[in-house]
Amino acid sequence: MLHEKEVEFLDHSPGNTLIKKKGEGYLFSLVDLNRMNFRSLDFDTRMKNLSRLTPKKEMIVIIANEYAKLFKKPEAEVFEKLWFYTTDFQARFQRKKILKKKLKFWKKN
Repeated sequence: MLHEKEVEFLDHSPGNTLIKKKGEGYLFSLVDLNRMNFRSLDFDTRMKNLSRLTPKKEMIVIIANEYAKLFKKPEAEVFEKLWFYTTDFQARFQRKKILKKKLKFWKKN
C-alpha cells in the first residue's frame, strides 16, 4: 500500500487509477505521477487522500473493507470516515462546477 510506504498520491481520480483483473487478484497502476508527497500519513489524511477515487457508495464499501484489513481498524470506522470525506469532496466538486458554469455564462456576455 502506498500509504504504508509514506507515499501520498495527490491526483487520485478514476482516470488516474487503472485497475486490471489478473487471475484471482487485481493489478493497480497510477498515471500522472507528477503530484506526490513523501511523508507519514495519519488515518484522516489517508481517508481524505482516497476520497477522490469514486463517488459510488458500493465502491467505497469495498475500499473501506480492504483498507480496514490493512490498517487494522474496524471496517465501520473506515467506511464512515471515508464516506464522510468522499461526500464532502463531491459536494465541493459540484459547487465548483456550478460556479464555473455561472462564471462562463457571464464571461460570454
